[in-house]
Amino acid sequence: MSSREAAAYLSGPVGYTISADFLRSLRYVGRGPLVEKRGARLVYRKATLDAFLLEHGTDPAAWYAGIWRDLAEEIRVVSADTGVGGFEPLIETLEKHDPEEWDPDQAK
Repeated sequence: MSSREAAAYLSGPVGYTISADFLRSLRYVGRGPLVEKRGARLVYRKATLDAFLLEHGTDPAAWYAGIWRDLAEEIRVVSADTGVGGFEPLIETLEKHDPEEWDPDQAK
């Protein structure tokens, strides 16, 4: 199914409308449901959407939880590899964006 159809499908269990743009943005940052390439298009399968809901739940905020910590870790690695410093305040700010109760060990 297309991104619009997948967003509509996910909107049911979530309880409010999920946009196709939101679904695509999750995919861009590696937090969305798996897609398959069919010709020039990317498509979603119902089974993978169901598996995504089963694994991640129906709270869209939980779907992208951890993204800020991942970004902070990437900045930390690049900073260490290149020797460029001064990113500590940014890293601390990014790490505070995730919910307090979010546990990365239970997210997967």
